[in-house]
Amino acid sequence: MKPVCPHCKSSSVDEMTNGTNHTMNEMLLSPTVLISISISLCRSFNVHPAVGVIAGTAIATLFKMSQSNNALPMLINQQYRCEDCIHMFSTIHSFDSI
Repeated sequence: MKPVCPHCKSSSVDEMTNGTNHTMNEMLLSPTVLISISISLCRSFNVHPAVGVIAGTAIATLFKMSQSNNALPMLINQQYRCEDCIHMFSTIHSFDSI
């Protein structure tokens, strides 16, 4: 169900997203990048590269787990902007609508 602006009661509402920082973090902290960095660090310290693979995988897993915990509040509290009056507002969705 599309929200209605509380200010002017218009249904011309767009959902605001801030995906630029999120995608940048995903690119920089992707499992491939983290594993590559871990392998490079292990090679520079004369440690077997398999240790780097295991460490990089563990760090990538922890990062992905922390992202999934942060995704839920963003789904519950969404921000919108009215196209007619430029009013910005947020709505809180119940778990039934997700």
